[in-house]
Amino acid sequence: MAKEIAQWRRSKKTRLAIIIGLLVIVGIIAFMFEKTRIWMIGIAVVLLAALGMEVANTDVDLGELMETGSLEESMVDRDEDGNLIMGAMCEKESYNCDDFRTQQDAQDVFDTCDFANGDPHGLDRDGDGVACESLPQGS
Repeated sequence: MAKEIAQWRRSKKTRLAIIIGLLVIVGIIAFMFEKTRIWMIGIAVVLLAALGMEVANTDVDLGELMETGSLEESMVDRDEDGNLIMGAMCEKESYNCDDFRTQQDAQDVFDTCDFANGDPHGLDRDGDGVACESLPQGS
């Protein structure tokens, strides 16, 4: 089965909103509770680093980094809008519609992965841009 990563988790806008929201919460907690201020400053520094990486379209797969020890090999690919392209999804040698529970799951892989030579997995056999039309709809 394909590695299921929700579309919202790959979205740059969503990831930025979450980081900024967490920074606001940390700021409020630091302002209101003096005893937690040092901890909140530390958390804010980490969140600011995450914000900087997200703005710069830089992301690291920590599991890959631990496995290979190479920062270059552990960098996560992004599309032209800065959304994550999850390597496990796009590097799989072969997909077929049976690998997915819903049409939307298949569509996410089809839309996210840049198949330079068309549709190597045959997820869109009729070429209309809709993958695995026979699967049930869903998200």
